[in-house]
Amino acid sequence: MDMQKVGTFLSELRKERNLTQDELGEQIGVTNKTVSRWENGNYLPPVEMLQILSKLFDVSINEILNGERINDSDYKNISEENIKSALNESNAVIKKHRKIMNWVIAIVIAALYVVISLISQKWEYTWIIWVIYCIYRIVETIIIHYLKVQF
Repeated sequence: MDMQKVGTFLSELRKERNLTQDELGEQIGVTNKTVSRWENGNYLPPVEMLQILSKLFDVSINEILNGERINDSDYKNISEENIKSALNESNAVIKKHRKIMNWVIAIVIAALYVVISLISQKWEYTWIIWVIYCIYRIVETIIIHYLKVQF
């Protein structure tokens, strides 16, 4: 799924209806900046907006996601590709969120251990090593993230 192509197609559909970004935004309940972000390919409209845009412009959601009108003979193949693409993207998001949740859980457990240990004045060395390891992994993840962003 090419977000630039989708954005260009949405822009063309809007212009066919002689609508400004402001007017389209008012009709569907979003700001003109949101419409601009869609048309520039920065963001993809959420599912509920795809349904609204589909009805408004009299095109299918598949045509919007494909970024062009689809003839009947290609419809099935393009639909399959759009579904595969959407599933791949959602799987990537789920994996990313799962990693984040694992780290949040680890941090919460480590923080609880530190608080309980401070209150009870009982420290276990294995837990201290585990807390240090978690801190090390967090710092490592942050460094790797920023290095990837810079390159």
